Amino acid sequence: MRRLILILLVSLLGVAAGSARTHGLRINEVLVKNVDNYVDDYGHRSSWIELHNTSHSTVDLGGYYLRVVANGVETLYRIPSGDPRTKVSPLGYIIFFCEGTGTKGTLYTNFTLEDVESIALLSQNGSDVIDQIEIDYAAQRPDVSVGYMTTAQGDETFMALPRTTPNATNDTEPVIARHERFRQMDPHGIVMAVSAVTVVITVLATLFIFFKLLGNYMISVARRREKASKAKAAKTSAQQPQEETGGIAYSGDEIAAIAMALQMYFDELHDRESSVLTINRVARAYSPWSSKIYGLRQFTKK
Repeated sequence: MRRLILILLVSLLGVAAGSARTHGLRINEVLVKNVDNYVDDYGHRSSWIELHNTSHSTVDLGGYYLRVVANGVETLYRIPSGDPRTKVSPLGYIIFFCEGTGTKGTLYTNFTLEDVESIALLSQNGSDVIDQIEIDYAAQRPDVSVGYMTTAQGDETFMALPRTTPNATNDTEPVIARHERFRQMDPHGIVMAVSAVTVVITVLATLFIFFKLLGNYMISVARRREKASKAKAAKTSAQQPQEETGGIAYSGDEIAAIAMALQMYFDELHDRESSVLTINRVARAYSPWSSKIYGLRQFTKK
C-alpha cells in the first residue's frame, strides 16, 4: 500500500512538473516579412518564429506541433523527436524558419507565413493549445517583427518591436524602474510623506479599535461570569436549609420548640443525685503477711 501511494505521488509530481514546463513555453517573436534581416543556415531569408522557454527547466519540443492558419486553411508541422536542438534550455530560445518545404531539417517548417492569420504552439497530442497569437498580415511591415515586450509602464504586451532580436530577449529598450517613475512623478516626496503618514495613522487606528473591542468583549465576559457565579451562590444558599432538614423548611418558633424539647429529653436521661455525702470508716484486719516490718530486707537478729 505504501509503495502504491509513493508511485502515485511520483506520478503526480511528474505530471505537475511536465505541465509546469509546458506552460513555460510561448511564441516570443515572429517576423512575417523578412526582406533584409536574419539569414538561415543556408544563407536564405525567410519568415521565422521564435519560441521562448520562460521556465527554469529544460523543455524538449520533440513531438510538439506548430500550427498556422492562412486564408482559412490550417497547416500543422510536427517537430521531430530525437534532435538535441529541440531541447530548449531554461530561459532559452529556439527559431523555426518558415520556408515551406520542410525538407531542410528539424528547424524548417512545411508552411510559410504568407497571408497568415494565427500561429499556435500545440502539445504532443496535437489538440491542447500552449500559446497562440493572432496576426494581421496586411499590417506587417518588412523586417519589422512582432513579439512580447515590456512597456514603459512595466506591462508585457504583444506588439511591433523596435528591432528584431532573434535568440535574444525583446526588451532592448531601457526600462524605467517603478521607483524611478514614482520619483519622477513626486520629485519633492510630498505624496510619499502623505502616504506614509496615512498608512501609519490607519494602522494605529485599526489597532486601537481592535484592542478596544477586544477589551470590551473581555469585560463583558468577566461580568457575565461574575453574575452567573453570584446567582449560583445565592441559589445554593437558598437550597441549603431545605437540604439540611430533609427538604422541609421550618420557622424560627418551630426550631426553638424543637430545641427545648430536645433539651428536656436529654435532662431526663440522667438520674437526680442527692447532695448529702456519707463517710464510713473502713475496718481492715491486720495480717503479718501484709506488714512492711516483716519484709525480706529486714536483717535477722542474732
